[in-house]
Amino acid sequence: MTTIEPAERRVLVLYDADCGICTHTARILRRLDRARRLDLTPLQVVAGMPDTPSLEVLLRSIHVRGAGEPWSVGGAAIVRISHEIGVLRPLGFVAGLPLLRRLVEPAYALVASNRHRISRLFGLDVCAVDPPPAR
Repeated sequence: MTTIEPAERRVLVLYDADCGICTHTARILRRLDRARRLDLTPLQVVAGMPDTPSLEVLLRSIHVRGAGEPWSVGGAAIVRISHEIGVLRPLGFVAGLPLLRRLVEPAYALVASNRHRISRLFGLDVCAVDPPPAR
């Protein structure tokens, strides 16, 4: 039997509702989150609210926060999410190993900076956020 976490114990996950890969990932997380430990919320809904980073900051990467906790951002947010979903816990454990811990942020940054290409590759809605300028 699956228990459902009370709202105050759930982990807030802010994702970009205008990004194909972000919304697709949120759909997958909803399916995997049988205990409903995650509160998956479009960042556009909470931008500008007290104790929430600015919209500009939110659009840069995923943000996650449990009650009474500081924000986890980017790769750290992905690891935080993995600790909440049973099937993903082994990934969180592996990501916490000393050698791999150093690769989490660069791996997240690589995906985030290529989210437009990834969305197109998988036939998802292309991210509405302007692509980063070419270097």
